Amino acid sequence: MKRPLLCSIILFTLLQFPLLASDKAGEFASRLPSEANTISVVHLDQILNSKRGLNEGWTEKQQQSFLDGHIGIPPWIDTLVMGSLTHPGVPEEMWAAAILSIKGEKTLADIAKDNDADITTLADLPSLQTRTGAYLAELSPGNLAGYRPAHRQDAIAWINALKSGQNQAKPYLVEVAQKDADIVMGIDLRDMFDVEFVELYLQKDSRFTAQRGLIPALTPLLSTLRGVSLEIHVGKVSECQVTVNFEREVGPQAAIVKTLFVTAIEDAGAGIEEFRQARIKTDGEAVILSCNLSDESVLRILSMIVPPRISPEPPEAGSELATNQPAGEESNAQVKQAARRYVDAVKKMTDDLRKASERLDNYKTTIAWHRSYADKIDRLSTNNVPPELVDIGHQIANEFRGLARSLNGQKVAVDAQNNAIVYDYHVDPGWAYANIWGGAGYRPVNVNFSSNLEKVREKQAEEVTKGQADRDKIWDLIAEQTESMKAMLEKL
Repeated sequence: MKRPLLCSIILFTLLQFPLLASDKAGEFASRLPSEANTISVVHLDQILNSKRGLNEGWTEKQQQSFLDGHIGIPPWIDTLVMGSLTHPGVPEEMWAAAILSIKGEKTLADIAKDNDADITTLADLPSLQTRTGAYLAELSPGNLAGYRPAHRQDAIAWINALKSGQNQAKPYLVEVAQKDADIVMGIDLRDMFDVEFVELYLQKDSRFTAQRGLIPALTPLLSTLRGVSLEIHVGKVSECQVTVNFEREVGPQAAIVKTLFVTAIEDAGAGIEEFRQARIKTDGEAVILSCNLSDESVLRILSMIVPPRISPEPPEAGSELATNQPAGEESNAQVKQAARRYVDAVKKMTDDLRKASERLDNYKTTIAWHRSYADKIDRLSTNNVPPELVDIGHQIANEFRGLARSLNGQKVAVDAQNNAIVYDYHVDPGWAYANIWGGAGYRPVNVNFSSNLEKVREKQAEEVTKGQADRDKIWDLIAEQTESMKAMLEKL
């Protein structure tokens, strides 16, 4: 009897008292697994009900974007707090855990119905497993916990720790979660970098040519690096602030810290154009970068925040599709609507990446967006979508991954006869380690950095440049496939 009573008291204390949005996020963050090294917070209700959100009808647009699959955050979420264990150099997410508050009368039973899932129990709590391999458990009315992948032992261990109050996330991540912004992201970077390797890397990197004399003074500062946080205030103009935190005074190193941040982001394949022109300010032990973000950049950043995937709601019984139509016509209308939604979602992502490839002077910095958009296509709802459209969608997702591999130096070509991409698996991928994140990777590092790092980077750049013609062919193939999807749609 003691354990259920204790759990009830803890959950009531944490989740039921009225809290400011930032306070709620901080409470949620403190209950994430202690091994998490990233944090993402989205105050969705705050965004949708902002002045701009109300004027532009964002609630309806968010609902449509979620239904289309372009945004993975359902419109009925109030606040989402998600932590993960991520290896940025690979990049690779090992697992993600989330606590979310939901709006209105939405319940776990409703979500189960939407996902055609059964309610079971997980750590003695009502729960379900989504079709995309994640667990959702009801902590209390209006509050859910999510965990992916759906490894039952790991999920139960975390939820049991959460209920007992044992969990304590890294203090830096809790501090970041409490920031007063609409969207907040952070990564704990303590002990992430091999400082000696970074110094050597920067000495060889042409992006640091003008600041090479500052590198020796930067090295001891890097050994005190705590982490990086990002805040976005959504308004008429979306204002962004990036804070790089250290454990000692920054001094005159702010400019090279900015270059280091932009380099690390771009080496991870997640470049944002506006970061290069960001304004710099020093505040004691922190460097603060400020800029305005385009709506496209905000959406790209949001694409990296993927909660446990929840399927869109099916048409309601009283909707236009479900009334005044014979059964056959109703079914056909549902197929048309589902197909159009699927095709529109794929086209939006394709157009966004195409624009990025044309605008950025270093297309290689978009590797992460290619991977995340490929994953988003694979997670799109395919309910009532004709299988031939789904097949093309999966082909485009694989082509996005092929583009990402090519941008990382792997040889990729188009098989014109079969309209497919092929990979040259004989190319030595050793140069994948030639970035600022150091020795993370799929196999032991064999590069002698002190003697041939520059040659390794030159080889990688050479392969990326040589692959441009093949990437152009892949984009031509994607264009043909999207046109085929549109033609199929018109025939329905």
